[in-house]
Amino acid sequence: MSGLKNFWAYLVTLSRKKNFWYIAGSVLIVLILIIGYSIYHSAQQKSKAAASRSTLQTATVRQGSIVISASGTGTVVAAATANLAFSNSGSSSSANATLKKLNVQVGDQVKSGQVLAVEDNTTQAQALAQAKLNLAQLTSPAAIATAQGSVATDLVSVTNALQTLQFYISPQRVEWEQQVAVAQQSLADAQLDAQANPSADATQKVQDAQKTLDKANQELAGAEDWYNKTYVPDHFTYLVTSSSGSSGRSSGFGKSRSQPTKVVSPPTTAMIGSARAALALAQANMVQDQDLVTALTTGVIPDTATGSGIVALKQAQIALKTAQTNFNNTEIIAPFDGTVTAVNNTVGDTVGTSTVITIADLSKRLLTVYIDEADLGKLALGEEVDAVFDSLPNQTFKGKITQIVPALVTVDNVPAVQAQAALDESTGSQLYVGLNATVNVINAQANNVTLVPIQALKQLEPDKYGVFVVQNGNLTFRQVVVGLKDDTYAEIKSGLQQGDVVTTGLTATNQGASSASTGQ
Repeated sequence: MSGLKNFWAYLVTLSRKKNFWYIAGSVLIVLILIIGYSIYHSAQQKSKAAASRSTLQTATVRQGSIVISASGTGTVVAAATANLAFSNSGSSSSANATLKKLNVQVGDQVKSGQVLAVEDNTTQAQALAQAKLNLAQLTSPAAIATAQGSVATDLVSVTNALQTLQFYISPQRVEWEQQVAVAQQSLADAQLDAQANPSADATQKVQDAQKTLDKANQELAGAEDWYNKTYVPDHFTYLVTSSSGSSGRSSGFGKSRSQPTKVVSPPTTAMIGSARAALALAQANMVQDQDLVTALTTGVIPDTATGSGIVALKQAQIALKTAQTNFNNTEIIAPFDGTVTAVNNTVGDTVGTSTVITIADLSKRLLTVYIDEADLGKLALGEEVDAVFDSLPNQTFKGKITQIVPALVTVDNVPAVQAQAALDESTGSQLYVGLNATVNVINAQANNVTLVPIQALKQLEPDKYGVFVVQNGNLTFRQVVVGLKDDTYAEIKSGLQQGDVVTTGLTATNQGASSASTGQ
């Protein structure tokens, strides 16, 4: 007790000295700094310890589904749409005509070939009737009988002309001339075929045709030699009687005597040429008339047919076809089964070539889809489509991609890929043409599979991955087989089981040290 009093007395004495307060203040400041640093250092150590415990991010492997898709927009369109109008100017000479009949209204169901509307067609109907009459006259039984009679007459002419030529040059020459002509045509045909389709068989046919022609020419030469040596003397030798009398003055008792002489006088070149021409003309006339009979009785004109009768028949057929087309153009015909979606005129209106009726095939609902060009790789034929319409937000409609346009289009000044999807037939009629939808095109999906966050994957090399698995507080590296991946999750086909815990990354507070511990 006495010692404490002595210490206090010492301090009182010291405090009366001039430098005491300077010394005391300095000591106090030093003590405050020492205590503050100790508190700061302790807090830093605690903070580092806490940070060291929180740097490891983990996730539990789970079961789930993963979908790879491309999002876009879509609009309902009809399977087919037709804007129907009249193709000509009706019965008037102007560009317009009067609508005479209107057989449908909006909402009506129509069949292919059904007449939907008719404009005034008085002129076309008259022209069609006249064209039918003209053709009927040319193809009447009387016309057919006349043509058949001409064929019979032609046959007589051919027979007579042939007999004349045979008499002039002999039947044998006529026969072998015809054989030579046939052989020449056969050779020409074989040569053309060999040029178009070279082969050993084609070459053999050319050789055979040449042999046939050579033989025919030999026979013809023999026939010509026989004609000159035998046929001409036998058929064209005539007895010519010559007269002779006494020379000098007549005594009044002299008279002339006839002395017959054999003279060979074959047909002249002109006579033979005329006979050949007569035969060719008769044969040509018979072919023309026979073609006309064929055309009149079957309705089919042979491709090589000629002659005035054929020309008249063709002109009549063309006139009828033109008249029928003009008449048909005064009617609007449904090109397919469908529904009338618009009627723009009423009976009595003046119509030209503008659309009068619009029909659409609503038996199938199609969706025109627009996808961002960046997702082109996710788009393929046959992929499934999920569509949610603005007017039916609580329903999802299914479909499949049936067509992809091979060129980009512009939608709201942005390049896009256009495709078409066929919605399921169960869609029904509640989807009106023109409805807009949000569309997801499913590129790939896997259901009830093992999933890990995408951040857990460590890429070893292309298409090879691994993960760090937490086991008893330690990290173990495993190689895994990865399936589908999206921006969030990856499908694990092998290497992990549900319930495994994997690392997904490290916090930024101790990134350097933690990177080293995980091998990143």
